[in-house]
Amino acid sequence: MVLRMRVVLMLCAVVGLTVGIATANAGNRGNSANAKACQEGGWQTLLRSDGSSFVNQGECVSYGSHGGVLTSRTKSQLDCEAFGGTFSTDPTTDQIGLGDRLGAVVWTCNNATTNLTVPNENIALFTADCQSYPGGKFFVGHVVVPFNGTCYAGL
Repeated sequence: MVLRMRVVLMLCAVVGLTVGIATANAGNRGNSANAKACQEGGWQTLLRSDGSSFVNQGECVSYGSHGGVLTSRTKSQLDCEAFGGTFSTDPTTDQIGLGDRLGAVVWTCNNATTNLTVPNENIALFTADCQSYPGGKFFVGHVVVPFNGTCYAGL
């Protein structure tokens, strides 16, 4: 009788551990796709939910695997950063200051180091990025290196 009781208790313990481990692993599987998005260079185009970027793939994988929400950089942000600029959606970064006449600041690209004077293909690129927003208009503060540009929308 005592032997049967021990066997039953042992089986209950094994079943309990098996269910507990399976449940814990199931929770991790839910974040694996999120973490996988960071691999193979994906971390370079992803942001945390607060808009901050990742230093490397491991930081992104860790954030994603622990339930962090990943968002993608916009085309305008990727283009700005490709030219060495600092991208922001904060209206206070508008160094042109035309928001009161042109609408709300959608994004800015400050200190881009590309030569925009000949040809003006890069201005056309940023203009097209800005025109994807309703009423979007892109203005450059000055066409010298580095330049500051702002996308306004809403008018």
